[in-house]
Amino acid sequence: MFTVAHTVDDVIDAVATYLQPFVGGATIVQAQANRVAMPANPCVVLTPLFHKILSTPFTIDDAANSKQSIGTDVQIDVQVDLYGGASGDQCRAIVDVFRTSYAVSSLPEWLVPLYSSDGTQSPLITGEQQYEARWTITLSLQYVAPVDVPMQFFNQASATLIAV
Repeated sequence: MFTVAHTVDDVIDAVATYLQPFVGGATIVQAQANRVAMPANPCVVLTPLFHKILSTPFTIDDAANSKQSIGTDVQIDVQVDLYGGASGDQCRAIVDVFRTSYAVSSLPEWLVPLYSSDGTQSPLITGEQQYEARWTITLSLQYVAPVDVPMQFFNQASATLIAV
């Protein structure tokens, strides 16, 4: 059975944990969940945008556990939509701090911040025809994404001498 060490959900969870101090009591959710209403404001919605492979795959054989790990360096971009009256200030703070060593030390060691976009005001008109404050940024991160695959290894041999 194939297993993936770090999933997209792991990345989203790590980013949500990193963002929580910046947004206070705002609810943080992952986007694109069917039949789930958007939370009340203030809230933050995280959307994984894409994976970009940054390196040639590498392999590590683990004969003791009968598996091989195949990995690559991956860039993942996460769109962060901040909703609510303080979203502009929160956006600016996130962008400023993401570009420092604080972000490196606040994320899990397997997830490294690369860069972020500048904040963009993305106003939204609700179903009630009301203006909703929304700011959007994209956080770019890098991690190694190993996939463990089962393997059969030949690590012991026995020989029988046959006299002719």
